[in-house]
Amino acid sequence: MTREDIEKELQSYLDEPDNEWDSIFNSGFSRGFMKAANWRINGVWHDASEHPIIGEEALLKYITGDGEIKYRVDIFCGYEWKEMCHYDKLIQFAYVKDLIPIKED
Repeated sequence: MTREDIEKELQSYLDEPDNEWDSIFNSGFSRGFMKAANWRINGVWHDASEHPIIGEEALLKYITGDGEIKYRVDIFCGYEWKEMCHYDKLIQFAYVKDLIPIKED
């Protein structure tokens, strides 16, 4: 299910008449929570122009020579990514450690 599908389904529930969830989902608290969640999700991504940390495992978003957008996990080794083909163009990367939820006991 894509993000767009989830948002459409949520909106369809809000558009129903006499919806008890309307006041919850359209509250300032809910809108603030959604903005913060989106900020956190988008905040882990680094632009391709940024120099990555050597030896850190990262999720790469790149374009292949065929123009296809793909993802892969790779490690920057100082002058290039270990497995990414030099024909591919890096778009963004996110460190894997930043994608793993922090669990506190």
